[in-house]
Amino acid sequence: MRSWQGAVLAAVAVLCWVGAPLAAGSVSAPPELSAIAYAVYDADYDYLVLEKNAHQRRSIASITKVMTLLVAAELVEAGKIGLGDEVTVSARAASREGTQINLKAGDRLTVEELLYASALQSANDAAVALAEYVAGSEAEFAKLMNAKAQELGLRDTHYVDCTGLLSMSSNNYSTASDQARLLAAALNSQLVREILRAPDYFLKSQNRKITNSHPLLDSPGVEGGKTGATTPAGHTLITSCVRHGRRLIAVVLGARTREIRNSENEALLEWAFGNLRTLISTEEVQARLIVPDGVHHQVDAVLAREFSVVVRDDQDREFTAEVELKPKLRAPIDAGDKVGELVVRRADGVTVRLDLVARQSTGLATWLRRLFNHLRHFFGRLGE
Repeated sequence: MRSWQGAVLAAVAVLCWVGAPLAAGSVSAPPELSAIAYAVYDADYDYLVLEKNAHQRRSIASITKVMTLLVAAELVEAGKIGLGDEVTVSARAASREGTQINLKAGDRLTVEELLYASALQSANDAAVALAEYVAGSEAEFAKLMNAKAQELGLRDTHYVDCTGLLSMSSNNYSTASDQARLLAAALNSQLVREILRAPDYFLKSQNRKITNSHPLLDSPGVEGGKTGATTPAGHTLITSCVRHGRRLIAVVLGARTREIRNSENEALLEWAFGNLRTLISTEEVQARLIVPDGVHHQVDAVLAREFSVVVRDDQDREFTAEVELKPKLRAPIDAGDKVGELVVRRADGVTVRLDLVARQSTGLATWLRRLFNHLRHFFGRLGE
């Protein structure tokens, strides 16, 4: 009977939520940007909010190191390497051009130091030393990077180095869309989150502090990301930001200058969060569940968090929603326990699944109370 009731309420939800009204506040037009490619990605609901040439394969420079960090961090978290492991820097790593922390062959640093130097200072010598320690050579490490890209479904991404120095002409490329999805996946790693958001780090091996080079790190909600710049790639920047409980990622590729890159990345985030609107609140009941074996036998199913989207035009307000309840819900159910999902289908084809949770706790009734609840529910159905 609970499944039947859930299905009926789901149909009601479809009728209620088509064309849900927009919250107060006008919607601003997207910014006009000069970067060759850019994207705003909704990391919570996995879709591109705004894009220009977001699927165009390009050189991406040092934002390549997001994948370098992720591969190494996952090995740390799996216990295959340790943050305290000591790495001896090779002559090849020490000679890597571009941004450096001026390593010399024979220097000894920990894996943790190499991770932070690669991320915060975009140190190419540190990234190569890390790659060689993990896989024996940079070429072998690139194979791990490509395997991870394939696992994540990044179909327009291929790596041949761990730094991003090599260009698309060397078969080293990605896209704004793929990099946004990659950063979203990387932020599932606690270690990656800690590294990217660190404002600075003390390198014991060099007795000095290095600072995070991400230009937007002090902006509200910014979790970090990665900078990059080479002649083939232009200036690149990726940034993750969380405001109002929502994570959005902005990517800029092929900007003419560092200043343009920074301002356009920031403009994308400000536009997106400025147009964030709540379409379904956590106060609105999506279904009422009958739990006959609970002290309280009726439970309201509500969203675990509000459903909000970045609104570009009226179409973004149009959606249908359907309730899917967990089968055979039994007491005790605590307030906040997941009881199902709300499946939202937007007019633009995007589908998202939102957790439904119990607003109240049920407790567990005595056998006599459970019998009474079952009888009351049975005779209540007869009277419908």
